Amino acid sequence: MATPTKDTEHFDDLLTCTICLETFKVPKYLPCLHTFCESCINTYIVSSVEKGKITEGFTCPVCRKIVSGGDKLEKPELWAPSLPTNHFVTSMLDKRAIKKAEKMCDSCLLNKEKTKAKSWCTICEEAFCKECEKCHKNFKMSARHKLLNLQEMESGRTPFEVCEVQSCDEHPGKIIEFYCLDHSQPCCTSCATLSHRKCENVTSIQKAASGIKQSTKASGLSQKLREHVIQLGEIIDDRNKNLADVANSTGEIKTRVADIKTEILKHLDRIEETLLTELTSTKKQVGIELKDEVGMISSYSSAVKKWKTVIDSVLEHGSEQQCLMEINKIEPKISELEQEIEDLVKNIKSVKVVFSPSSPITDFIRNTKSFGNIKIDKSSVSSLSCNLEIDKVDFRTGSINILQVIDVCNGAGSTSGIFVQNLLLFTVCEKNKVVKYNNDGQSLLSELALSGAPADIAVVTQFKVAVSSRGQGVCVVDSDKMTLLQTLNLPGIPVYGISFVNEELFITCDSYTLTWINLSSGKTINQKRAGNNSYFVLSLSQTDYMYADSLTSVDYVVGNTKKFTYTNSDLSYPRGIGIDCMGNLYIAANGSRNIHQITNGGELIRKIPASTVGIKKPWTIRFAPRSNKFIVTCNSSGKAALCEIVSK
Repeated sequence: MATPTKDTEHFDDLLTCTICLETFKVPKYLPCLHTFCESCINTYIVSSVEKGKITEGFTCPVCRKIVSGGDKLEKPELWAPSLPTNHFVTSMLDKRAIKKAEKMCDSCLLNKEKTKAKSWCTICEEAFCKECEKCHKNFKMSARHKLLNLQEMESGRTPFEVCEVQSCDEHPGKIIEFYCLDHSQPCCTSCATLSHRKCENVTSIQKAASGIKQSTKASGLSQKLREHVIQLGEIIDDRNKNLADVANSTGEIKTRVADIKTEILKHLDRIEETLLTELTSTKKQVGIELKDEVGMISSYSSAVKKWKTVIDSVLEHGSEQQCLMEINKIEPKISELEQEIEDLVKNIKSVKVVFSPSSPITDFIRNTKSFGNIKIDKSSVSSLSCNLEIDKVDFRTGSINILQVIDVCNGAGSTSGIFVQNLLLFTVCEKNKVVKYNNDGQSLLSELALSGAPADIAVVTQFKVAVSSRGQGVCVVDSDKMTLLQTLNLPGIPVYGISFVNEELFITCDSYTLTWINLSSGKTINQKRAGNNSYFVLSLSQTDYMYADSLTSVDYVVGNTKKFTYTNSDLSYPRGIGIDCMGNLYIAANGSRNIHQITNGGELIRKIPASTVGIKKPWTIRFAPRSNKFIVTCNSSGKAALCEIVSK
């Protein structure tokens, strides 16, 4: 339940109009309870009418719910003044003005005069200057009204009750005096007479409100609203994370498309080069053949030109006898030449260099319309609806079901695991590899060999995971294609457990040392000494983390301050630390062979024996995002148990 405060500055958001972002002036509220300045909502309504956006009503500027117009659609300028006034906000504004000694006389303000107020009427909820106070006392109707000294109210010596008197929404000129218990509705005298005259349980508003602040109804409503605020906050966080994941995935898709394009272009360059070489050779061969034909034809042409010159010359300058002799020489040659030309023309072929694309190329051009399909996978949205089911699960008392025990390391060894995109990824230390299973842990999908022995694994982004390795540093892996993207060498830095603060910053721990490291540069951001060889760390933010500080205790640190130290007589060799979607913490106790479930304040909820989850010596524990499912790994059998918490 929210704790009351005397400092009205805490309510600045409540007193600020979301349209003009200034303190309310004549606050009016809509049926959805969102409040705006009368002038602001009036401008909004009139503007919506002018733009043709109003057909049946206008939408709330905040929640977009439709406010029905009724008979006000014809005169939108009358809509805002008819909306009910938010008297609580008005009173809070008055209270803040009084606390700041800024309250002006309300009567003088009606006459466009500014006079500092001296007193406050608890019935009329108005402030008066000295002169107006006298007039107020002189009227018979207000002579007995209780007046408080503003100076005493400013100093805090006189209490200020907000909204002691309120006007009726149905009849603005009337004061609420009654409350109908049958309809749970406040009433003025008109309401009580007209609408509730047949109701049996109508009482005074004072009697109905008596003790309401301390009632279970008020505290229950406050608690319910608090729970909804937390739930909606978690949904907003989920959506913002989803938005970040989409941004990351679209960037990675762009990179993949660019890689595919580069490979295609490289291949096209190679086959183009082969084709151009063949084209050059063909051109050379055809050129030789055509040049030979041109040479032969040119020789015929030269002979004919020469014979014509001879005939033309003898016709012009020779004698009759010479002309006869030359004709006798050339004429037989012409017949012979014509036959040769005829034979030559018959054998002449029209030569073309023709390009015929191969079938794969033509099929590629014809059939390949895009690099691939971009689609929106809304499977993650269903997980939000699952949250409603998760809300029904009591994580603190629920039963634990074993869904599958996975023999990750084939009978012996240590492993660490995480949930990634509804799949399971595990390290196999003895085999120097990372393996990927489907979501139920029954099918091994793929594996990736690494140069060093993997120790722990953590999620970086939607498609990336980081694998830590003693003496090797950190490897970044594409969890979708199971390929190595980056190797970050960290000489001199103890590396075993790994937990990411954000996409660029992670914490690793081993050998009594916790180290904060930038993923891109490998630069050490911070380092801290632990009291024990802490193998694993849980990071909730850069300055909010949890780790084993001894063989029998775990520290939760916020900033530079230790929030709590958890210890228990049945806790030994604490290793992996997990957190569920409700904020409960889990410590895998390897030595005592159990899992300690504790609150985020360090109080023990329950101890879960390792046998309950189907393993011998708990090593790591990780929960699926927004889920009741979790995995626990073992460092001796090399097995991992996929479990869920369900209601009893």
